[in-house]
Amino acid sequence: MARDGGLRPVELEEHDGDPGRSSTPHDGDVASPGATGGWRAHHGSRRGVLLVGAAVAAVVLVLGGVQVVLDRRAAAVDARIAALPGASADVGTALTTLWQLPPDLLWYPLLTRGTVGIGPAVLDDGAHAVVARDLRTGRVAWSVPIGPPARVPEGGWTGSITCAPPPAGLADPNHVPDVLVCHTSDVRPDMPDEPGTAGTAPASEAWSRVVAVDLRAHSVRSSVDVARTHAAAVLGDVVALGLLDGERHVEVVAVDTATGIERWRYRDPQPLPEYAEDSSWVSLNAAGGHVVVYGPDGEAYALAPDGTRVDGVRAENGWLDARWLAVPARDGTKRVLRPGEPDLVVRGTLAPRTLDDGSAPGLEVSTIGSRAWGWDAATGAQRWESDVALSSPLEQTVAVVDGRVHTTATSGVRTLDARTGELLWSYDVPEGVVRSGVMCDGPHVTFLTSAGSDQGDLALVVLDRRTGGLVRRMPLPPDVSWAYPLGPYVLGATDERAVVLG
Repeated sequence: MARDGGLRPVELEEHDGDPGRSSTPHDGDVASPGATGGWRAHHGSRRGVLLVGAAVAAVVLVLGGVQVVLDRRAAAVDARIAALPGASADVGTALTTLWQLPPDLLWYPLLTRGTVGIGPAVLDDGAHAVVARDLRTGRVAWSVPIGPPARVPEGGWTGSITCAPPPAGLADPNHVPDVLVCHTSDVRPDMPDEPGTAGTAPASEAWSRVVAVDLRAHSVRSSVDVARTHAAAVLGDVVALGLLDGERHVEVVAVDTATGIERWRYRDPQPLPEYAEDSSWVSLNAAGGHVVVYGPDGEAYALAPDGTRVDGVRAENGWLDARWLAVPARDGTKRVLRPGEPDLVVRGTLAPRTLDDGSAPGLEVSTIGSRAWGWDAATGAQRWESDVALSSPLEQTVAVVDGRVHTTATSGVRTLDARTGELLWSYDVPEGVVRSGVMCDGPHVTFLTSAGSDQGDLALVVLDRRTGGLVRRMPLPPDVSWAYPLGPYVLGATDERAVVLG
C-alpha cells in the first residue's frame, strides 16, 4: 500500500566545508527520515573510503615489501653466480683496454684462478717457467722456473713446453686444479733434435724433463729427467713421450710424472714415410684422458691410459680441447670418452659447460643443427630433447645457471629450461653473427658478435639473464680484429699486439 502523498524528493546538503553550519540537526528542527538516513549514509561512505584507502595502502606496503624481498633474493642469486670460477666480469657500460701484451711476450694462459691467468712462459733469458699474471694489470703475480736459461749465441732458440692440469675434473667448470704438469725440453718441433745443432742447446745443456708445479704453494712438487723429445702429452700422473726409433716407427712411452719410471710403451706397427727423417714428424696431444697420436697424413688414433689403442676417434670442439674424445657410431650416436668418468653415448656434439651453479645436477647438453639434447651424466639417460636450432660456427658452449641453459646460436642466444629443454627466451642480433660462446656475470649473459662496419667490427652484447632483453651493446676498440673470452675478461688482438679488455 502506498503512503499518503507518495514519495517526496529530498535534497541533501553537505556542510563539511562550512564552519558556521552544523552537520547535525538543531533543536526544534524537524528532521525528515530521508535526511537522517542521508547523514548516516554520508558518514558511512566516508568511513568506507578511509577503510578502502587503508587497505590499499596496506596492500602497497605488502607488495613493496615482497618486491624488496624478491629483489634481495635475485641479487643474492646473481652474487652467487658471479662468484663461480667460470663467471665473467661485469664490465660496466664500456669496454676498455686494461693492458697490452708486449709483442715479445711468450706467455700462454691455460687456466684462471679468480682474476689471475696461469700458463707456461719463456722468460727474458730464455728459461722456461710457469707464470701467473694479474689479468687486470698484466703484472706478474708469481713465477716458477721449470727449465734452465737458454744460452745459445745466435739464436731465437726457446725449446718447447707442454703443460696441462690433470684431466680428471677438467670438464667441470667449478674444478680449480692445484697442480700443473709440464714437459719442457731444449728441442723445438721444427728443428733437428741433435744437441748443439741450430735451434737446440749445446750438448752439455740439452734436457727434457717433467715438472709438476704446485699452483697453491707456487713451487715445484717434482722434477725428473726423461727421454729427450719435443713431443709430449700430459695426462696428470702420467706423461706420454713421442719418440722415433731407427726404423721410423713412432714409439709412445708413458712415464710416471713424479718418478720418471716407465708405465707402458706402444710402438706403431706402421713406419712413417721415407720423407719423415727425424722426430720432428712425431706429434702427440692429450684429449679425453687419452694420448692422441697424429700421422703425417692427418689421420689419428688414441692410446688409452693403459696404452691400449683406440681407432676411429674424433676430438670434440677441435683437437686442442683436452676435455674429451668422441668415437662416432654407425647409428648417428657418439661414445664420448671422459677422463675419470664412464663413457657417455650421446647424439650431436657434447657442449662444454663454461659455467655451472649446480641448479641442474648431472646435466650434459649436446647439440647439432636444429636439435639439442639433455643427458644424465651419471646414467647416460636422455633427460629431454629440444627442437631449438643452436648451430654455431664456433665452439658450442653452455652456461647452466638458475635452472636454465644459456647457449649461443649463429644469430644470437637461446635459453632453455634445464629440466625440460623448453625454449624460455631467445635473442637475435640485428646484423652480423655470434663470435663466442655465452658468458655470464650474474645478472647478465654476454657474448661477442661481429656487426656492420658502421658500428664497429666486433662488439660485446649484454642481455638480461632472466628476460633476454637487450641491456647494452658495447663496441670493441676499432683496431681489435679478433677477440675471445679470457677468464673473466676478453682477449683481443690488433695488427701489432694482443690486449686484455674489461
